[in-house]
Amino acid sequence: MNLKRTSLILLIIGFFVAGLTPLSYASDQGEARPHPEIKKGTIFEMAKQSGKFTILLKALEITGLTEELQKEGSITVLAPTDDAFRRMSEGEREDLLNDKEYLKDLILMHVIDGAVKLKDAVAREKIISKEGDELFFYTDAAGTFVNDSKVIMADVEATNGVVHVIDTVLFPWK
Repeated sequence: MNLKRTSLILLIIGFFVAGLTPLSYASDQGEARPHPEIKKGTIFEMAKQSGKFTILLKALEITGLTEELQKEGSITVLAPTDDAFRRMSEGEREDLLNDKEYLKDLILMHVIDGAVKLKDAVAREKIISKEGDELFFYTDAAGTFVNDSKVIMADVEATNGVVHVIDTVLFPWK
């Protein structure tokens, strides 16, 4: 069994154990392709189809930024899963969702102009988010990270950009 096929099997087992429905999967050629159950569309449409980003979608609605993930052009979204938001206490989450201005900054911290593949982000090391803060990309023995958030799925292609799924919500430095 070749290394790519073994990696794919381990990835599928990992998602099964974690109870996740991935947005994409790695093909035998190594590129990310949309998960067969999720039709390729805008970043917003694919996030909605997956069912794993309901809190992020609610935050987009509250802040009026839903259009940001639907518009034409090319963006990169660092998408925290519902589990990432659930790492915060219920009270913290509620406070966050009730502070529209801070929530807007938080959402824009997860958006980068242009479609940036993860390997390119790591090579650049530092990228400025649409919110204006610096995002630091690095790889170590534990995986690939942006600030302190682990990238759990990378290079998910949408019609208007790229998504990197992360396991922790990023907070503006303000």
